[in-house]
Amino acid sequence: MGTLRDLPVELWRPILASLVGSPGVLSSDRQDPFSEVRDIVIFLNRDVKTHSALLLVCKVWHNVVTELTHEHLHLTSEVQVALIANRFEESRRHSMRKPLGTCTRRIDLQLSNPSDQCLNALVRILWCTPNIEILINSNYYMAMNPTFHITPPQAQTRTEIIDALIGTCSRSLRRIEWTSNEYPSWSDLMRVLRTATGISSLTLANIYGNLTERPSQYITLPNLKTLVLGDSPSFSHASLGNVPLNAFLTMLSKSPEQLPSLQRLEGFSPFSPDFLRTHGSKVRIVRTVAFTPLLHEIIATCPNLDTFVTIFPHHILDLLSHPSLKRIGIFPHHAYIMKPLEDLLCQINESQLPKLTQVRIRNVGTLANITEHPSFLQKWWKRWDSRGVRFDDKDGQPFNLVPSGNNSVLDNVCRS
Repeated sequence: MGTLRDLPVELWRPILASLVGSPGVLSSDRQDPFSEVRDIVIFLNRDVKTHSALLLVCKVWHNVVTELTHEHLHLTSEVQVALIANRFEESRRHSMRKPLGTCTRRIDLQLSNPSDQCLNALVRILWCTPNIEILINSNYYMAMNPTFHITPPQAQTRTEIIDALIGTCSRSLRRIEWTSNEYPSWSDLMRVLRTATGISSLTLANIYGNLTERPSQYITLPNLKTLVLGDSPSFSHASLGNVPLNAFLTMLSKSPEQLPSLQRLEGFSPFSPDFLRTHGSKVRIVRTVAFTPLLHEIIATCPNLDTFVTIFPHHILDLLSHPSLKRIGIFPHHAYIMKPLEDLLCQINESQLPKLTQVRIRNVGTLANITEHPSFLQKWWKRWDSRGVRFDDKDGQPFNLVPSGNNSVLDNVCRS
């Protein structure tokens, strides 16, 4: 009888992939806001010891595990970028099978003030990776102003990077995100969207530069399901008057056929009325802050809305009325002033939401300590349970599982 490692590699590959990879890391869709899997888990869920041990089993396993570990690249340093660029180019020159860069399906960039040399190496990587489906650009830049305060200046994604992206993987690209203070120029963004028509998820914190004239392009994104605009997740006030993002939405508001697959919309307030009237009927998920001035228009123009997520607000959330809304998420952000949670839950409870089935509080950040106040949670769990509504925490656990106690609810957090 042969040993287990003598089994065909086709049988071992999916097993090894489950040991080496992270769940959901190669999904072209963003995580459902109610999912228990967060992006940070993707980066922390790497078992280096297991990975190293698998490489030593035999030559076949070594080759398979090497390919699997290069499916997802998380690039955080200039040394790492240069190393990968050299490795991919060497593999392309000498590989007897497929070059190592062809295995890569996702790249996360998280480089601080990257140098020209680092960006040149990144371009080299992109020219070696024709099968990229997901590119997450979280590069961040910091500078010191004349008063010695550190500020985050706007930075442009280099055109050479866009050229490489379009030249190698425009057909495979499904999800692209700019999440920090490096953005594409308007012209480069248009080139990406016109060539990479398979994109299903687009995140734009901003668009680099000033628009000198009103955009007149007509563009169709046939497969786009998720559109995230503004500096997610905080959606700061800077997004409210964002001219490039508003121009982008205006350009997409000419016809319902421009975004036939749209389902999910996130942002602070570049949700223009024209855009909502044109595409609101398709939207199933909205994530925004409760004090966005267009909140009632969002609700009114999205008749098929299923999920509404609010960043924990410091303004009153007006009463809502919606025939099909099923899930409400309350997600905190540390930059906001705390508002009594009791008021927010009361307003949701009094809203006209006949299809509501779930209310989730993501107990992290400013809401992390609510589990220390079980009497408050028990009261609200009973109230929601009487309506047939699930009331749960960030992991999807019902709050009735929190042990009862005599803790009083902190002032300025929850008022019972």
